[in-house]
Amino acid sequence: MRRGSVYQRHRRTCPRSEDGKLLAHKCRGPWSFNVEMSRRSDGSRRQITQSGFRTKNDAQNVLRDALAREEAGVDDAQRMCVGVYLNRWLDGKRSLRPKTVEGYRMDIDRYLIPQIGPIRLAELRPHHIDAMYSDLTKAASRPATPSTIRHVHTTLRSALNSAVRRRLLAWNPALHVELPEEQRPVTTVWTPQQVQAFLSFTAEHRLSALFQLIASAGLRRGEALGLHWIDVDLDGAAFTVRWQLLELSGGPCLGPPKTRSGARVVAIDDATVQALRKHREAQTAEQEAWEKGWTNTGLVFTREDGTPLRPNYVSRQFASLAAGCSLPVIRLHDLRHTNASLALAAGVPLKVVSQRLGHSSTAITSNLYTHVIPAVARDAANRIGALIAIPSSHVAGPVPSAFLAHEARSAPEETP
Repeated sequence: MRRGSVYQRHRRTCPRSEDGKLLAHKCRGPWSFNVEMSRRSDGSRRQITQSGFRTKNDAQNVLRDALAREEAGVDDAQRMCVGVYLNRWLDGKRSLRPKTVEGYRMDIDRYLIPQIGPIRLAELRPHHIDAMYSDLTKAASRPATPSTIRHVHTTLRSALNSAVRRRLLAWNPALHVELPEEQRPVTTVWTPQQVQAFLSFTAEHRLSALFQLIASAGLRRGEALGLHWIDVDLDGAAFTVRWQLLELSGGPCLGPPKTRSGARVVAIDDATVQALRKHREAQTAEQEAWEKGWTNTGLVFTREDGTPLRPNYVSRQFASLAAGCSLPVIRLHDLRHTNASLALAAGVPLKVVSQRLGHSSTAITSNLYTHVIPAVARDAANRIGALIAIPSSHVAGPVPSAFLAHEARSAPEETP
């Protein structure tokens, strides 16, 4: 009969002897379990490992649940605990993007399993979820922000919706929980003069073309870093977005655009075309200098040896350069917001701006740039008003009596 093993993961701060052996201490590291299940149909081994439990008893309860379900050979919601279900749910999500899977996994391992993992799935109620969110927001070491709570709730709600569809639950308890109010951060954008100052200050930086492309085309960071030379048409002054470079725990990873509408063709101006030509010449020189050490990824923006840039590194470089030329502090993503705001303020139609940004609808663009839309609407109203305004030289004095007499004759008689 399978028993499995329960063990505690020690922290790097746990006391050790000079030869590296653990000393006797009261460890606060998380508990885990590992169990060998029956082999798959192809004969390969199948192990279940879960971690993140606060106590040994919690880990043992989940292990016993997994073994009982294995012996029964059925998915019994009356016996399955939330932790086992969440892991099985995520393993079955085969069409998710890598970044989404990583976000779900972090929510499950860091928040959901330690808090509600041992609870039976069929016994999960809104008050369990309420208590979990209260504990997370009141944590002494690292309280969860409203944004984190909402992210965790999205993961849990999606998982429990699947449980309802699979008839493991009659209703979704996550739908009846009140979430903390989240304040949307105020987006800061640069003026045209500030963008010009930044691009001038970074003109000789090896990533200057990257910053200019984001500012002029409104790309997401990952879209710019995932751009391949094969998708760039400098003669036609356009490029095609087919990939985005993601920052995962294992390093940079190429994936499809964020949405279906993210795959698009974007036109670029002459100055950006020239910046890209200059960048390609510099990249060719780096390739020749590295010789066999060069890694040919086909990417437009790379490290000196041709390997992909880490997105977080690029963001830090941008912040450092912006501070160096004494400009207001903004994020690299705010260059994209700057592009959209300037385009709308310049009178570019909302539909065109939405398509260039890769939004699925103009409603998203309108909601994101509500601070710009009113000014654009006023400008449109003034332009229309200017077209139909009566010149001051045509404004006469009193209405002629002949016109009044005509109006009197043509008016219908009142019915008593």
